[in-house]
Amino acid sequence: MMLGHVNVHNHEVIRIHDYMAPSDGLLVHSVIVEGPNSLVLFDAQFLLSYAKDLADYIQRLRKPLARIIISHVHPDHWSGLAVVAPRFPAAKIAALPKVRDYIALNGQEIMDARRNVFGDAVASQAVIPEEIIEPGEHVIDGVHYQFEAHDEGESQYQLVAILPNQRTLLAFDLVFPRHVHAFTVAPYFSHWTKILRQLESYDFDAILVGHSRPASREDIGATIEYLEIAKEIHAQTTSPEDYAAKLKKHFPDRGEAGWIDFASLMLYGVINP
Repeated sequence: MMLGHVNVHNHEVIRIHDYMAPSDGLLVHSVIVEGPNSLVLFDAQFLLSYAKDLADYIQRLRKPLARIIISHVHPDHWSGLAVVAPRFPAAKIAALPKVRDYIALNGQEIMDARRNVFGDAVASQAVIPEEIIEPGEHVIDGVHYQFEAHDEGESQYQLVAILPNQRTLLAFDLVFPRHVHAFTVAPYFSHWTKILRQLESYDFDAILVGHSRPASREDIGATIEYLEIAKEIHAQTTSPEDYAAKLKKHFPDRGEAGWIDFASLMLYGVINP
């Protein structure tokens, strides 16, 4: 029995497996693109238990894992490399140049800080991506990808992946479903909104995100609205507690309120990194 939940999106030639951890694992997503001959994994979970669950699922697909791509710099998407990488030693770990450099410079300090909060549930050592992946068009096992690099969104450096033939957008942590709070860990509200308006203009049928259930085009607009309110509240507050309380009051129907409590500590520099 799996710990996480998987949605499988069937397309001609390929399948997309969208693994989501339970709530205590922050509902983190890992996306597996199954090509004709091999697999590509985007993100590797936060808690080690769910990284193992993910690795077990990948193994059951009975195709080699060719590449692991890390979407952005936040450790809830790469802590699990400590489990996944040894299970699939032939898989090359890749990231955008800025993402790779950030993890190389700050990864161990980040994991030390997270272990102070989460203990042995997260990795003790940061695994550094060994390869870089440049923005632009790529073909991996016959699957076409369009990779974009964005700065100052939900994280300082962020990948967006588009599968044009499958009309699928992998937005990761740039888009949050409208029934949960977003992680606002840095004051990039305006530029993040600009990125979202760009994504909103794209032609796609499905959007997969970094946390909670798969999103819809309407969730892009809902995330923009959330960020506009969060920006106003941030400008009026001086403490993480006040910011979190006012944001929760404005969005009383959004779940996972603990996310904003933790995110506000980073936004105000109480937790760094």
